[in-house]
Amino acid sequence: MNKAEREKYELDDYLHQILVGNILGDVHMKKFSENSNIRVIFRQSSINAFYLLHSYELFQKFVATPPSVITILDTKIGRSRYNLSFSTLALPYFNELYESFYETKTKKIPSNISDILTPVSLTYWIIDDGSFIGSGLRISTNSFSSNNLDLLINVLEKNFYLKASRNIQYKDRSQYTLYITKAQLPLLRFLVKDHMHLDMLYKLGSSL
Repeated sequence: MNKAEREKYELDDYLHQILVGNILGDVHMKKFSENSNIRVIFRQSSINAFYLLHSYELFQKFVATPPSVITILDTKIGRSRYNLSFSTLALPYFNELYESFYETKTKKIPSNISDILTPVSLTYWIIDDGSFIGSGLRISTNSFSSNNLDLLINVLEKNFYLKASRNIQYKDRSQYTLYITKAQLPLLRFLVKDHMHLDMLYKLGSSL
């Protein structure tokens, strides 16, 4: 890839911040061979099709093929469900993020997370993995280790003065979620209000 092509396929700062939040959430990154560049894979259930299309619009210049529908047979309920998905081109730009967020193909929290977690990143992390529960916000962090959770709790307070607690999952006590209480929501809403997708405001229990 020549210099002009590299410049064409570099994220601007805003998209980079969004992608950090996406990677903390539902987005996956994949290397198809030892020496290949990284692809970024976006996937949402059909009920969140509008958000998947929003992501596609944001990253369209990095994508060769538009979103497609994936049919999944759910044996638990005995019927099919549908996901929408698209992936980016395999590009050098994504390699550094992959090295930061993955270890032996498993997601981790990078040690420099405090330097790269911005209000924009926080917004898209919540869009992907946040849910309004009771009177506060729960962020699904099931795939991260206990040490990773400690790091996230510390950086939320350091960067945004947000206090989060760690909850053990009822069904699997080796997994955790983060919880931000009702008292913290006004500050959280202030931080994300300029970046939140309008159709996702319900995740904050408010129309802002």
